[in-house]
Amino acid sequence: MSRRRLHPVLGLALALAVIPTYGAAAAGGARTVTLKDIAFSPSRLTVAKGATVTFSWKDDGTRHNVTSIGRKRFKTIGDRTSGKRPVRFGRAGTYQYECTLHPGMSGRITVR
Repeated sequence: MSRRRLHPVLGLALALAVIPTYGAAAAGGARTVTLKDIAFSPSRLTVAKGATVTFSWKDDGTRHNVTSIGRKRFKTIGDRTSGKRPVRFGRAGTYQYECTLHPGMSGRITVR
């Protein structure tokens, strides 16, 4: 029985094809960030330009907000205890945000 070796580039391509991309979305796809247990979940997300990210409050009456910080910004979402709010990301860049009511509760969306 003969052993065949994979071409190094083909082997790398196959390996990368099976590695899941954390937080990636298809072009224009919709994603959700949940506010629960005093955290954003996921706290880091990568989406395609034009994607909509919906912030969803699920923390049983605990008040949160989504305040955009840093160079790239989106409209701040005021204090709420429930509901959903979509945000469309039309420009590439890194968008950072936090809940100003809970120190350390922060997240980041990278738009490609």
